[in-house]
Amino acid sequence: MLSVPLQLFPAVCIMENGLFMRSGKMDTRAKWQKNVFRFVVVMGFTAVSWAGAADLDKFVAFCACRSASCTYPAMLHYKACAHTLKQKAADIALGVFGVVAALYTTVQTLAYHAWCYQYIYLI
Repeated sequence: MLSVPLQLFPAVCIMENGLFMRSGKMDTRAKWQKNVFRFVVVMGFTAVSWAGAADLDKFVAFCACRSASCTYPAMLHYKACAHTLKQKAADIALGVFGVVAALYTTVQTLAYHAWCYQYIYLI
């Protein structure tokens, strides 16, 4: 449970680089602004986790239905390694497939849960 701030650190660093122009090493005000930002992010995720604890199965189903396993590697390979037209076309095709699969599974997950709620209320 105490590892959440550590797990969020890379993402928070990326957001900080976009939000704050000054480093906190020499500027005390910037350091405290970053500390408050980190606290707010961790507390925000804590609130979302607390609010969704009763429906954890739905949250996991919604998040797991993303087809990131196809989309992100294709994007990274396209930017880093794809040099030929054939490689770029394959990366684009795999990325488009991943986006379509993610949209499809998202719609299916939301429709399934809407059906479940409708069925529960009928009983």
